[in-house]
Formats: sequence, structure tokens, C-alpha cells
Amino acid sequence: MTSKREDIVAEIATQVGNATGVTTVTREPKALEELAVTSFPHVLVETANEVRSHASIGGTPRRVSDLDVLLNINVYGNNRDQNRNTIIDAIETQLELDPTLNGNCFDCQVTEVSIREIAESAPFGQAVMVLTVRYFYERGTP
Repeated sequence: MTSKREDIVAEIATQVGNATGVTTVTREPKALEELAVTSFPHVLVETANEVRSHASIGGTPRRVSDLDVLLNINVYGNNRDQNRNTIIDAIETQLELDPTLNGNCFDCQVTEVSIREIAESAPFGQAVMVLTVRYFYERGTP
């Protein structure tokens, strides 16, 4: 049985893969030079920070979590800025279709978009989208 957290991230990866224009989605990092040109736009989905707190008093302990998930976006081409903006918009549009991620969470929303240039130059371009996912769970079952 997978954890609630894993179910959420797997559903995010599925939804990102369904976004118009996204070619490949992975959960494990890959070196850009290992990817074929036809693999772009490529998105790496990774869990990040999580803030947890109590959401109930007495009875079955219920907790709430705000989980950050990073969508590391890599584009390839001569129009890096335009390509990034197009993919960011497509991913956000796809995720807005079901903010509960197939019933796995209370809410999911894009809370930050940053442009990143990490030791890469044209024709590669990078961006990161931070999704904040709020979900509830019982103690010991995140």
C-alpha cells in the first residue's frame, strides 16, 4: 500500500503528463544531455518541503499537511522564454481541471514559478513550478 503522499505525487505526474505540449515526465533526475531532442519539453516531478500540524482534538488524531511539489521544467529550442511560458500555462491549465488530484487532497495550486538557468545555455531553458498541496491524514499514515 502506498502512502497518501506518494499517491498525490503520482497523480501530479499523471496530470502533468496529460498537459498539452509536455513530452516526457519523470520522477528521477536525468542529465539533459542524456535526453533526446524529442524528449522536450521534459518535466521532473519531485517532492520538497512539507509542513504538518494537528487538525483535530480528541478521537482519531487527524493531521493536515501542506506539501510542496516541484515541477522542474526543461525546454529545448531557440524560443526558450516562449516555450517555458507555453508549458507553464499548459500545466497550470491541466492541474486546474481537478484541484483535488482525483480525490487525494483537499486542494492543489501553483504557488510559485521561477525561471532557472542552471549551468545551461541555449538551446536549453529551465523553470520550476512549486505546487502546494493540502491534504489530511491520520497520524502515522502520511
